[in-house]
Amino acid sequence: MLRFLTRLAAVPMLAVGVLAGGVLAVPHAAAAASPVARCLSDNGSNVNAYFGVPRADVIWLNLQGVRPPCVTVIQGNTFYRTHGWLTQLPPGTVVGGETIATVYPAGYQPDHAAPMKDFLSKIVQARYVVSRDGQVETTRTVGRRQLLARAKMGQFGDLFVAPDTSPGFTVHGSVPEWTTLEPFSSRSLPLGQHRIDIYWTLTKQHCDGFASDAASNCIPAGESLSTSTVFDVVPR
Repeated sequence: MLRFLTRLAAVPMLAVGVLAGGVLAVPHAAAAASPVARCLSDNGSNVNAYFGVPRADVIWLNLQGVRPPCVTVIQGNTFYRTHGWLTQLPPGTVVGGETIATVYPAGYQPDHAAPMKDFLSKIVQARYVVSRDGQVETTRTVGRRQLLARAKMGQFGDLFVAPDTSPGFTVHGSVPEWTTLEPFSSRSLPLGQHRIDIYWTLTKQHCDGFASDAASNCIPAGESLSTSTVFDVVPR
């Protein structure tokens, strides 16, 4: 759901890695060491508890800007980079009296009527690249089986304020959200600013069913940059 992500790149004090490849760094204070980490989502939910990683740091971008993003990692801690994809509900679903209809770019035909099922049938792998000042520090490729096993299927309203009409269409709270959860060690990362890029590889083009703009609502076949995020490693 690219349009929703892209529109937030201009929000003050928000770090957003958009699928088009843009990145915005956010100044923020160093976090105090704590045996239990706590990142709060836009709707006030505990992100660590939601993903079942209470003692790890989580890189989580609050895309609605209600709360600041969680982009601080305490040196030595395990940290998780979360990254997800939203799609429209299956066509014919009724939500609050509205019957959902999927909308696609001209000429696009999904392999599956349910957009999330279509996406999950096409994703092959994710490649993670952690870097500092343009120098690669860590790179990792996660295959489909492991990627799906570590991911969490939830709903938009689990962590975001819903419904959301700001993208130009309505994103209901029951919209499916698939989120990857990949662990990394920060022991070898020096203090300061780092960047993590995530590349997704799909077998075929996929469109999310929200709107007809291929640039904003579709992922191309092959490998493409999905998100790029700046985060800080701070002392314990």
